[in-house]
Amino acid sequence: MGSGVSAPRVSVLVPCWNDGRFLDEALRSVAAQSFGDFEAIVADDGSTDDTPAIAAAWAARDPRLRLARSETNLGMGENWNRALGEARGELVAKLDGDDVWEPEFISSLLDEFEREADLLVAFGRAIECDEALRPCGPWYGERAFTDAGLDPAERLVLGGEEWYRMSFDDAQLWHSGAFLLPRREFLALGGWNPVWSCAADTDLILRLLELARPVCNSGRPGVRYRRHDRSVSRGAEREGWKSLEWSLVALSSLARRRTLALRNRRLRWNWWRLDAIGRGWLRAPERWDQVPARVREKLEPELRRTAPAPWFVRIENELRTWAWRVRENTKKPSRSGKAR
Repeated sequence: MGSGVSAPRVSVLVPCWNDGRFLDEALRSVAAQSFGDFEAIVADDGSTDDTPAIAAAWAARDPRLRLARSETNLGMGENWNRALGEARGELVAKLDGDDVWEPEFISSLLDEFEREADLLVAFGRAIECDEALRPCGPWYGERAFTDAGLDPAERLVLGGEEWYRMSFDDAQLWHSGAFLLPRREFLALGGWNPVWSCAADTDLILRLLELARPVCNSGRPGVRYRRHDRSVSRGAEREGWKSLEWSLVALSSLARRRTLALRNRRLRWNWWRLDAIGRGWLRAPERWDQVPARVREKLEPELRRTAPAPWFVRIENELRTWAWRVRENTKKPSRSGKAR
């Protein structure tokens, strides 16, 4: 992509770090897209394996692909934002270096932007696969659809508020490699928040849905995402951090909206963990040292940013007030003399 070349319609971000085992297959699925007016930015985050060599070989064969390498490891969020900063397309998509797109992925989502004038995001379906890309799990976010009485395989356009409520029935409505978004909206949001690791995509999605703009589920298969020993989500699950970080992101969103949409079971189960960590830090700073370093690094900036009343303490107080009002209202006699 030399100077003087017109901007492509779509920019594809391919962040990777030591993904040499899978990157060739990922880039092959990008190059094989039926829609060809795109650029692909392979953002290598200081890999120590053959990832840069594989990306460079692809860039030499296909001028739509280029390697943007960092000599040092920036971390996931900063690397993603670095790739976003180099994007030139009107629309942006992301494919992790260990996942694979279906050939019609970009084309199918572009169709949705042609049909819906004010569309904010279009996304397709994602299926969990093993290392050999054999399906081994459910469709991503399927439970949120079925619990709402909807078919995830059917096209559906809803406002951001409806999607937002559904998002608390499942951790994330769409996979990070299965959506298309206008670059200007991406930049206006500030991209990904580098504070988060395994929940960075969830945080982005919730911030998008807070804009209350139309979002479309195409209902069509879009991405096959791998689950393997080196994947971020698998590592976070082993460390017990994934669920807690997701809850932290979700509660941050609730605090921004001053709402009590606590329907998600995982969020409720992790409430006590967040509360215990926060109160332990506030009341007994020496106990803060007992919190694992990885967790402490994530939580401390959030706690300090809103001290002396952390956002989850404020929400807890609101919940108690809300519960008290509900309880008091049920005690008030109605005109018939019976409790409501």
